[in-house]
Amino acid sequence: MKTHPTRAVLVALATVGIFSASACSVGTSSTGSSGGDKTITVAVVNNPDMIRMQKLTASFSKTTGIKVNYVTLPDQDLRQKVTAAAATKSGLYDVAMISPGEVQSGYASNNWILPLDDMFAKLPQSEQTSYDVNDLLPAVRDALSVGGKLYSLPFYGESNITYYRKDLFDKAGIKMPDKPTWSQIQEYAAKLHKPDAGQYGIVLKGIPQYGQLAPLMTEINSYGASWFDTSWKPQFTSPKFRQAVTDYVNLVRKYGEPGASSVGFEEGLNLMSQGKTALWIDSTVAAGGLEDPKTSKVNGKIGWVQAPTQGCDNGSHWLYAWAFSIVNGSKNADTAFQFIRWATSKDYIKLVADTDGWFNVPPGTRTSTYQAGEYQEVAPFAQVTLDAMNSATNNKPSCEPVPYKGTTSIFIPEWANIGTQFAQGLSAAVSGKQSVDAWLQSSQAYAENVMKQAGYYK
Repeated sequence: MKTHPTRAVLVALATVGIFSASACSVGTSSTGSSGGDKTITVAVVNNPDMIRMQKLTASFSKTTGIKVNYVTLPDQDLRQKVTAAAATKSGLYDVAMISPGEVQSGYASNNWILPLDDMFAKLPQSEQTSYDVNDLLPAVRDALSVGGKLYSLPFYGESNITYYRKDLFDKAGIKMPDKPTWSQIQEYAAKLHKPDAGQYGIVLKGIPQYGQLAPLMTEINSYGASWFDTSWKPQFTSPKFRQAVTDYVNLVRKYGEPGASSVGFEEGLNLMSQGKTALWIDSTVAAGGLEDPKTSKVNGKIGWVQAPTQGCDNGSHWLYAWAFSIVNGSKNADTAFQFIRWATSKDYIKLVADTDGWFNVPPGTRTSTYQAGEYQEVAPFAQVTLDAMNSATNNKPSCEPVPYKGTTSIFIPEWANIGTQFAQGLSAAVSGKQSVDAWLQSSQAYAENVMKQAGYYK
């Protein structure tokens, strides 16, 4: 394993153009703050849940007197800017929305985010009981912890499932198995692909953002392929890897949505909710919206089964979370801690339920949510979601022996750099601008160079 994460991360930052010379002269800030004002800056991803949170923050501000300035960014921009701010301890953000990948691959070990256990211990017992850390789903809590310390609080957690139109399947005489294979998915997509009628067989991501590679990455894992061998040498041109990627690209190009190279999660959700596609393989977090008649034209017509596999269950399901961390360098750490507790609390879930319905509560974080009768009533997908999350194998992402962890984000600092280049190749391949072979050969060479420079091997 690598022994110099800080150096590797700074190399990666320089490579993607978001690290500046100022990082070399910024000292380490304190790990807490009793000073500062009642205004915090929170960096979040651009999605409907965060739009909802910004609307509901008025109640938090009214109760606490804390003003929250949100910086809303696309997925990849958020990762890059937060990484740069965290690495330099610039104080640009008090709170950042990050994932287990960041927590595990250097944010915690480099002290870029603050550990939360001592902060919780200092709270009055009544506040500790009200928040109830033990109510957080164990798998998600573990993914956000390093060395037994909790570094981030989950806003929502997710895995991946297969969404399908029950009415279209019934009409075509197709029975969806509880655990389909990728080969079966291709068969079903081919039968249901009717572009002249505005109906696509499947929608899959092709956007050039490494944070949205998850469906492809889990497919690659399920084929029994690995990203690196036990010596940390990239395996992007191995037969299993090549077969998985070829099948994915062919599936998108033959039976997928037009313009797939610009389709990410939001675009896929829109196509599914508007009744434009028969199949969609993506995050469990979308299930509530697809069942909400206010946002979905196909509510009541959607079925859910486990994500496809192709001979290997390891890594076929992901375990992911968008979570809130306090960025080291914040002058308002105590205020930031108050905000992240509110944003991930039982009370916030109830606030969403009261204002926008139980369809829209943040899923995948708390046991109490899945025990709530109101949620069970409107969430027929709840058990499928829990099963998917509980079967995720972040610590054993391949059927082959591998030195890394992570199913949709390899938990090493260099992944942001390697993943960015790989995602650009995916977009080029699904648009027909580059062949799969050329893409994989380029990615192999690029990853080898990055790993050698980072000192994984000579």
